[in-house]
Amino acid sequence: MRLIIEEGSPGSRQMALDEVMLVLVSRGISEETLRLWNFSPTTLSLGRFLAVNDWVNTEKLRELKLPLIRRFTGGGPALHDERGEITWTIALRNADMMKAYELAGKALVRAIGEFGLRGEFTPINDVVVEGKKVVGMAGAQSGNGVIVHGTFMFSTDLSLMSVIKVPKPKELARGSPTSRVSTISLILGREVTRDEVLEALLKGFSSVFSLKDGELSDLEIDLAKRFEYKYTNDKWTYVR
Repeated sequence: MRLIIEEGSPGSRQMALDEVMLVLVSRGISEETLRLWNFSPTTLSLGRFLAVNDWVNTEKLRELKLPLIRRFTGGGPALHDERGEITWTIALRNADMMKAYELAGKALVRAIGEFGLRGEFTPINDVVVEGKKVVGMAGAQSGNGVIVHGTFMFSTDLSLMSVIKVPKPKELARGSPTSRVSTISLILGREVTRDEVLEALLKGFSSVFSLKDGELSDLEIDLAKRFEYKYTNDKWTYVR
């Protein structure tokens, strides 16, 4: 599996690139890939099928001047703190969605173990430590290609999660976002660094996949630039 490690980029570029990778992997053009990256600036992402008015505190979003991006994958809203999270993507061929979630979950539990913590994959798409969610993931499928991407919250500023609004029935059933999530730093009681997390993630994913250093192809870069228009277009962001 190709390994790509990147710094931060805006959500429009990141989502365009993940969507392009899904299309190309499904057609056998791109290799299966693990990409480690992050959103920059800090961004709120929304699952493809969610309504903005139901899930986004738009007043708080404007106050904090955070961008909103709609993913092409499902799942719930996610606050991506550029200084407190590493985001990861796996692009696989000939794997169904649940298998991809399970493989990612296994790798992430192993990474969490590097900090002396016991992680648990809780289907469909979370990893928890001490009952608190530290990883959320979402996916999409195209032909025989699958992509799963997600968060690894090591030092996320949880106060920023005030930009997430939960419909009342779901909040009563599941609790508020801040009551259900935590970070590796908070659980350990010390500040964890990005370098520590990157090393742990590499060990975790290496326990599941055979990784080799690689880079994006010219085709992937070019197509991602063409796809970016979608993620900067309000007709996509506010489609629901």
